[in-house]
Amino acid sequence: MADPERIDPRRTALIAYDVCRRALSPSDQARRVAMRPVLDAWVHVIALARAAGVPVIYTTPVSRADGADVVLLPTDLSAETGTPPLTNGIEGTPEAGFPDEIAPRAEDYVYLKRRPSAFYGTGIAELLRMLRRDIIIIGGGATNRGVETSVREAFNQDFTTIVLRECCWSGDAEAHNYSLDKAMKMYARIRHLEQIAAMLRP
Repeated sequence: MADPERIDPRRTALIAYDVCRRALSPSDQARRVAMRPVLDAWVHVIALARAAGVPVIYTTPVSRADGADVVLLPTDLSAETGTPPLTNGIEGTPEAGFPDEIAPRAEDYVYLKRRPSAFYGTGIAELLRMLRRDIIIIGGGATNRGVETSVREAFNQDFTTIVLRECCWSGDAEAHNYSLDKAMKMYARIRHLEQIAAMLRP
């Protein structure tokens, strides 16, 4: 029986979910300092993936500048906060790009994403099947929104999923912790960075 704490790099892909400048290198200095450990974790895991021959798939959340594709469906959260239920960066702007420290390389895959799931309308599921990758490592933000949505959909599509804790973030600490410690455990394995490194080790 296969060791559940080892994964085959030949069957694995890394999804760097919404690791855009707006999230990881924001203009607000205090927020930038707070997000630095997450960015550092991404630097580490992307290097691990490349060394192991694991494809790196980036997503960035975008909407058109004219707002024609912005989601305006009524939700309780939008009613409470007065903001749309989904807010993306503007397509083509620097904040929708990626921090220099984790900038995609020519061999990587980059997808523009207009809805919370990494899979909806992107073609990522099709890419994974084309590459014969049925195991995904994923992290990003917000943990309790887009990452959890993607993890649930990955489960529905029969992908084995591992969530990288240090690479997740959310503005809601309680929801972030609940998602990692409770909700996503039904659909994925939640692991720390050093555990991922061990799982990928030859």
